[in-house]
Amino acid sequence: MKNRIIIGIIMLLTGFLSVSAQTMSERQAAKMDSMAIALFKDGNFKKSIELMNKWLADRLQAKGEQDSLYIQRTALLAKAYFRDQQLDKAISSIDKAMNLYAKYKSDNDTLYAFYLDNKALYLNTKEDYKAALPLIRKALDIYEPLHKRDFDMAMMLIHMAEACHYNNLHQDAIRYELRGLDLYKELFGEASEPYVSELNYLKQYYEGAGETQKANQLEKQMEQLVAKIKEKEKGVQYAQFASAEECREHNADALSAAKTYLSGRIDDKKSVDAAAYVMGWSQASPDINIVVADENMYYLQNQWQLLAYFCGCTEYALEQQQKDFSPEMHIAAMKRVLEHYKANRQLTGIVAEMETLSNLEKNGKLEETLRQDAEKILKNVEKTDKN
Repeated sequence: MKNRIIIGIIMLLTGFLSVSAQTMSERQAAKMDSMAIALFKDGNFKKSIELMNKWLADRLQAKGEQDSLYIQRTALLAKAYFRDQQLDKAISSIDKAMNLYAKYKSDNDTLYAFYLDNKALYLNTKEDYKAALPLIRKALDIYEPLHKRDFDMAMMLIHMAEACHYNNLHQDAIRYELRGLDLYKELFGEASEPYVSELNYLKQYYEGAGETQKANQLEKQMEQLVAKIKEKEKGVQYAQFASAEECREHNADALSAAKTYLSGRIDDKKSVDAAAYVMGWSQASPDINIVVADENMYYLQNQWQLLAYFCGCTEYALEQQQKDFSPEMHIAAMKRVLEHYKANRQLTGIVAEMETLSNLEKNGKLEETLRQDAEKILKNVEKTDKN
């Protein structure tokens, strides 16, 4: 009887330890996966690769090669090898991910196109341009019909241009690069480092095609854009006013300057100088009270947005003779910011916060949302004043 009890306890403990070990294994695997990704993001690729391989071996045994996460992490391992400049291992890993995805999921969807593009990038980097060309062509065949104007589309076009160039398909290289640059301009703006850096490759493709004149013209354009970027990085120097009385004497000038900025280009010196005048005036003037809080700063992440907002508030305050911050002032100012964005989108690139406002406007909910934001701001100001 005693032996039976002991045996029963041992069996229970064995079962408990087995479940416990299984649970711990899942926890350890999840932790290892998180650590591998964190190391990858931090640029510690060797350690990330080590952990990914251990995790993949465990995942393969537990879930099998058809597991979606196993396939995705195999593709991520390829990226880690690529970043660590282990090109052959990167190519073999992405091959494995592609083959498994095609076998168990699809060989004609977005993720498969990304895998094709990744392999083409690795082959381009290895200078195996002949092998890269059909892969990126297939990726584009899958992705282009979706009509997406996003970063992934831009990168596929740029990778295609590179493969074409080194396969002596120079006109195709120029054509694909121009399309990629058009998306870069939309995404990042013309006076941006990503756009200007990519122009170097277009110059190279023009030279490869023997179009020296276009290459020279592009070089001058690049110099002008670099100058604009440097000017933009200097920031805006605000105008200085000695007193409130002096500000009031220049109310008409401030209104004119606000309108100049809001109707101009964000890279035009005259417009920037006008905005600087408004910023200096608004900080010293007794005839305007602008409140900046989380609710409006969400939409004012870039300098040009903040300048447009202050100019919009100034325009409202002086034309309506209403100096205090109000929902009406906020609505009027944010509408002007949105108009300014639409007029300068070629320079700013796509700005998520502005696109949010644009969608609200299309759905007839812009004023309602902005009024709610302004009311929250005023309530918070009221609380602060009481305290």
